[in-house]
Amino acid sequence: MASTSLQADTLRYAVGFPSGAPIEAAKEYAKAVKQNTNNEHSVKLYELSLLNHSEMNSGISQGMADLGYLLTAYSPSDYPYSNLGADMSMQTALKSDIPGKEGYAYSGAMLEYIMLNCPECQGEFSKNNQVYTAVVSTPAYVMFCNEPVKTLEDVKGKRLRISGAPWARWAKHFEASPVALPITEIYEALEQGVVDCTFLSPTELTNFNLVDVVKNITTDVPGGLYAAGGAATMNKDTWNRFDDEEKTALLKAGSVMSAYVTFLYQKQAFSDMKKAAAKNINIMTADPSLLKASKEFIEEDLKFVPEFYANEYNIDGAKTQELSDTMAKLIEKWNGLVGDIETADQLSELYWNEVYSKLDPTKYGN
Repeated sequence: MASTSLQADTLRYAVGFPSGAPIEAAKEYAKAVKQNTNNEHSVKLYELSLLNHSEMNSGISQGMADLGYLLTAYSPSDYPYSNLGADMSMQTALKSDIPGKEGYAYSGAMLEYIMLNCPECQGEFSKNNQVYTAVVSTPAYVMFCNEPVKTLEDVKGKRLRISGAPWARWAKHFEASPVALPITEIYEALEQGVVDCTFLSPTELTNFNLVDVVKNITTDVPGGLYAAGGAATMNKDTWNRFDDEEKTALLKAGSVMSAYVTFLYQKQAFSDMKKAAAKNINIMTADPSLLKASKEFIEEDLKFVPEFYANEYNIDGAKTQELSDTMAKLIEKWNGLVGDIETADQLSELYWNEVYSKLDPTKYGN
């Protein structure tokens, strides 16, 4: 797509990770931007030097970066409607018909939710002078523990490092103590016994060297995943410099970013679990009674999510219920779409056909 409205320039992309799936996916995004704009525009990655995760929201808004890997959970009051969709991820634990592809489906559901079904979400990004162009979903969450955790009795009394409100409620329901800690402190917390377990995706075994301290992994609880992120969130002033053809090219690149970061995270998860087994970490599944009780809790807790957001952020309960119902249907839809996906490029094409291609570049992001 030839550029006509803007002279060739370089977009500054703050990623906030030193390595791993986000960086590798961002490289694919950069290639796609260059290719889709006939080399008129390029992307320069800033892996840690421009903005960190806590600075990303304001940094993108103020134009310190043209693009950023934004984790909206870091600014919950700015993105309640967007985070509502992300906080329904425990629904993925209720069925096991796409094991290893939960993230593929959830990324698709989040894209369709935010881009096509949630004008309130679009308003959140616009209010922050941003345009949402890509998503990220981690693989399903497992339990990394010091001691084996298989049964209801094993969970009781444990100190569990959690990643958000749904997991905190899960911990409390099973008479454990939720502990909030930055991910960078988990290694030391597990090593010193400050926490007994942490809920994370398998990718963090190597991302944060947890493979050196984790002794036991329970693979099928608590479930859920992290999806509160805009992996290529663009400064709105930057977005508005482009003509419609260029915006389409950037959206096409967004589908590449969404697919590659989600796909590569899952690929790394498989690899990291193999590394865990090679290090003789005890890998187990939950006792059927714990798994059954966990699913029963999740079914009830999902009904509470819209009420929680309405009360926590003083927004309309009827709207949060409507959006929750929409997201639930989208999760079901996308569970049925990703079963045959085997490559990141296939996933990118699916995201493009189902979501991105339905956006009007003359209106999107305005």
